[in-house]
Amino acid sequence: SEFDRALEAYQADDHKLAFSIFQKLANTGNVDAKNMLGKYYELGYAVDTDFVKSARWSLEAAKAGNAEAQIRIARFYVKGQGVERDYWEAMKWSRKAAVQGNAEAQANIGYMYHDGVGVRQDYREAMKWYLKAAEQGLPSAQHNLGVMYQNGRGIDKDIRQAVEWYRKAADRGYLPSQANLNNIYLKNDIVPEDDATAFEWLMAHAREKHVVEQFHVGRMYRDGDGVDRDDVRAFAWMGIAAAGGFKLAENGRDEVALLLNSSELEQARELARTLWEHYGNQEPEEN
Repeated sequence: SEFDRALEAYQADDHKLAFSIFQKLANTGNVDAKNMLGKYYELGYAVDTDFVKSARWSLEAAKAGNAEAQIRIARFYVKGQGVERDYWEAMKWSRKAAVQGNAEAQANIGYMYHDGVGVRQDYREAMKWYLKAAEQGLPSAQHNLGVMYQNGRGIDKDIRQAVEWYRKAADRGYLPSQANLNNIYLKNDIVPEDDATAFEWLMAHAREKHVVEQFHVGRMYRDGDGVDRDDVRAFAWMGIAAAGGFKLAENGRDEVALLLNSSELEQARELARTLWEHYGNQEPEEN
């Protein structure tokens, strides 16, 4: 179909061709093409960024039930881009997309209840909507649940639940969750105080392919905390944490590499390859 041809052009970054096809289809009433025009005018692909035009096309598609367009117009109403700021309208369109099961819309509703944007602040209601999105795997919602458990907002404070939700987002490359989880471990807010017990606790989770825990296993090997110092193993564990999406591990791995001679470095790289086969977080996502 013509729409599929336009999508192929879009995916191939041939935005001039894609835009021309989407425009023709939109003018004949194609809802998905209208949504894509909204996207093009928002992002400035093949045309100058124009929030007014983006809002117009997005609103037409949103009224016809396109969830992506509903999310976009809701965002525009929050920010006052292309339309006058109107939090009630933002909530209305977010709910329409959320009813369709859209995780981003569910998270947006959670944010509005959490911060009291256009509605009375309600942490419990925020928790409910964040949970819907988090259970669909949205890292930002998983992170926000972690924050609420860590701070005791809308729920009793529960550091273990916070860690569980941070871990889910951290393993998908979500940097704020990686930072929060890393800080929790550095402060020993949940890790056993005894170094040897802490090492075993972290190792158990590292073997479940959790990147932040893999980094801390490497750190303990590097420092000799709870385990005999072993720079080869330190490099290997930090290496698979870095490869799995934990950016902080890259510096740690590179610092350990400076302590190794060429033979040890090759041994460390071989060990990292073996560990990756068994414990690598194979599909980290950038968020």
